[in-house]
Amino acid sequence: MDEATPPVLIVGGGLAGLSAAAFLASHGVRALLVERRAGPLAHPRARAVNPRTVELLRGIGLEPAVMDACTYSDSPDSLLIRAESLSAPPLHEGPLADPAAGAGDDGASPCRWAPIGQDRLEALVAARAVELGADVRYGTTLLELRESGEGVNALVAEAGTGRKYTVRASYAVAADGNRSPIRRALGIPMEGPGSLGHTATFVFTADLDGALRGRRLGIGHVDRPEPGTVLLPHDGAGAWVLSVPYRPAEDVPPSGFTDERCVATVREAVGDPGLEVTVADQLADGVKVLAWEIGAQVAARFRGGRVFLAGDSAHVIPPTGALGASLGIQDAHNLAWRLAAVLGGRAGPGLLDGYEAERRPTALMTLRQAMVQMSRRTGKALPQVAGAEVLDYDAVVFGYRYRSADIAGDDSPDEGPPAWSPRELRAQPGTRAPHAELTRDGRALSAIDLFGRGFVLLAAAKAGEWARAGRAAGLTVHQVEHDVLDAGGDFHERYGLRPDGAVLVRPDGFVAWRSDTAATPHDDEPPRVLARVLARVLHRPARAPEVRPCAS
Repeated sequence: MDEATPPVLIVGGGLAGLSAAAFLASHGVRALLVERRAGPLAHPRARAVNPRTVELLRGIGLEPAVMDACTYSDSPDSLLIRAESLSAPPLHEGPLADPAAGAGDDGASPCRWAPIGQDRLEALVAARAVELGADVRYGTTLLELRESGEGVNALVAEAGTGRKYTVRASYAVAADGNRSPIRRALGIPMEGPGSLGHTATFVFTADLDGALRGRRLGIGHVDRPEPGTVLLPHDGAGAWVLSVPYRPAEDVPPSGFTDERCVATVREAVGDPGLEVTVADQLADGVKVLAWEIGAQVAARFRGGRVFLAGDSAHVIPPTGALGASLGIQDAHNLAWRLAAVLGGRAGPGLLDGYEAERRPTALMTLRQAMVQMSRRTGKALPQVAGAEVLDYDAVVFGYRYRSADIAGDDSPDEGPPAWSPRELRAQPGTRAPHAELTRDGRALSAIDLFGRGFVLLAAAKAGEWARAGRAAGLTVHQVEHDVLDAGGDFHERYGLRPDGAVLVRPDGFVAWRSDTAATPHDDEPPRVLARVLARVLHRPARAPEVRPCAS
């Protein structure tokens, strides 16, 4: 029997799996991805990714292509409308966050929202993963996966030929969806409210100008034909998506949603009994209506031995707030650098424990915020929402803080908000290193463009001792007002640093450690401090540094 031996096997070709393949490849790790479908699913599903996620795609060179392929033409006057029907007087009407603007009023990111359908985004990420060296195999089904010795063994089969072969890898990533057979085989339960209902979704074209009365629709939550109906603009002039509550046990299967039934549903939702409606195909085989389950759960564990859960296999997030797809991509980003460091011998295996320690609390926080938004927008009472703190949206996107053994120098108590507004972030350990406008060799860039491969020591203007110690430790070092210039004039403020301070930033752009001052009574202290920090963060034995004078 044939055999493949990649360092990492990825099961599932949705956004999380494809992103894991691309991020691993960007770190020089060749992953094999298997997906049972014959190709990417030609359905939009998720309709946007947030600016933090666009930052991650920017890190692998995808930002221009993603922004060029944006599916929806949203604008600052797009509205969130709640009403009995689209034609009825609104119960609530207010602006959506502007996807075309920078995130937040304080310029938290150099990136914008990407209002792009998941089908388009998956195609771009898949192509980039292959370009970077990943092996993506559609039409390939996982038959068996088990841990064996120092790795995992899998049996897979090609749909077209029936050929079966073995895959032997050091680690596996289960990105096989919300019903994840791998998660179930590992015996990992899901925790949380569970199913919040099902929806039947279809695309149609119609002239809604009369019902909109000059308004620009961003999202419409209407109570006809029943509460929970959602109307969204789609790709193209006069094209729309309608989602209506659907009860599999009581209703006909999705195939029973005839064109006539869909047209009648649209007319009720819009409030126009004579509206001309055309129902469009959603899939290449002519399927017009798709059914989806809206869930709210997080896996009890994100790891089973050498297998890691990512994306929907790790958490199921309601669609309100457009948080789920981004959460899965960010899972993959957090996991990829860890696997690369361990496989490359730069870190001990304990580094892999930090994936669950960091991503699971983030998933729990994100789930609760998505449910809060869903309850507020639909008026529907939901479990675990009563009394929940409503966080600033930019805090959910940018402000979550990791607490794990991979963060050094974090002596803050566990209490406090689950996420902070970007205005409160000052490169505290465990937080995303802030955006700041810089120039290097005459070229404008963001501070986030300095991160993404190895660990980076970012030193303030007068932190020459830290900079020299960082170079001696083999780190990539950038010193403000030396090799990079503070173009925005606010670097030290954004990073909360005195002129002789420094921060150590992980490959995923999160702060691992900081020193607010030089604090060096002896010339050899910075090398020793960095040696201890790196030993802790990378879970490896401390190596005594070669002591060299730090004076110029």
